[in-house]
Amino acid sequence: MSTALVFGANGVSGIALLQALSASSDKEWKKIIAISRRPPVLDHDDSRIVFESVDLLAPKDEVVQKLRHAGAAEATHTFFYAYIAKEDEQDLIDVNRKLFGNAMEAVAEVAKQMKVFLLQTGYKYYGTHKGGENLASYPWKADSPRHEGGNFYYVQEDMLKDECRKNGWKWIVTRPNFILGVTKGNFMSLATTVALYASSCKALDQPLVFPGSSVSYKLEYDQSTASNNAAFQIFAATTDKAYDRAFNIYDGKTETFAVLWPKIADYFGVKLASPPADDPPSSANIGSDVVNLHSVPQWAEKYKSDLEKLVKEKDLDPDALKYATWDFLDFATSRTWKDRATLDEARSIGWTKMVDSFEDGFKPVFEELKRLKVIPA
Repeated sequence: MSTALVFGANGVSGIALLQALSASSDKEWKKIIAISRRPPVLDHDDSRIVFESVDLLAPKDEVVQKLRHAGAAEATHTFFYAYIAKEDEQDLIDVNRKLFGNAMEAVAEVAKQMKVFLLQTGYKYYGTHKGGENLASYPWKADSPRHEGGNFYYVQEDMLKDECRKNGWKWIVTRPNFILGVTKGNFMSLATTVALYASSCKALDQPLVFPGSSVSYKLEYDQSTASNNAAFQIFAATTDKAYDRAFNIYDGKTETFAVLWPKIADYFGVKLASPPADDPPSSANIGSDVVNLHSVPQWAEKYKSDLEKLVKEKDLDPDALKYATWDFLDFATSRTWKDRATLDEARSIGWTKMVDSFEDGFKPVFEELKRLKVIPA
């Protein structure tokens, strides 16, 4: 029997993993230790889950004490999703280096039975947050060359390999793209922000305007449903052929917003704009520029009082609007380059699963957000 140690347990990915582990037999996973700075944001009905609030930027001795208190001495498999967002690239690298380093050092001191350490990074490894000459050649592979300059994923992955060699652990890296799942207050919850945007457009009797251009509307983007990511991560963590390797993970079929956006509009009963997406200006450098034609943050600011009124009228979670990351929705829909990776590495270890990004990704998130009263039922 194994014991899971989950860092970042309140995020989209951490919650999905806890749910996947909870669906397993206690003969597979006897204990699940959930670590996050905040108390649990969602309920987890599983006596195996032990939740411990830990500030990973605290002195190491404090982190070690907290892990011991949670029972991490029994841990055999670590799943790491913790992340702190920063606007400045170097600040992002520095704070996440410290965060990750503190966690690994504490695990090494406490968890003497540790076997496997899995780190989730993402498609930023391939320069998708930068575009242009920073993009790896398509399709993106786990061993694609790194782009020039800083990238905190590079720092984390190098740290992981060094620490695993030092402690005799096996390492695994998984790289999803846009993660579709549920949490409250996550920095990059695309489906939650889409839900708040579309349901608000419906309530205000406005069309669902696509933030980017017709170029972005038609481009291929891999989507990574959180439940599918979690299923793969558990599979990889318990499969010998996966050890000491990196893997892309997405839903298995590439989508375009030209397909997804009408489905989202139909789900919420909101009309599409006509045309659904506007053409970019002729001056746009396709492949390098972020072309945002309809700013969602500006829209949210313009209708702020209406949205706040809607929250009260529909008796929604008072913090519902705080769960939106409007600027991330702009970025995700306005880049003029595609996100295309290969699942060859995952297929090579026996992973065959595919899911539908709308039916298994966006739609279940929307349903759960209704239950949580983040959006109107």
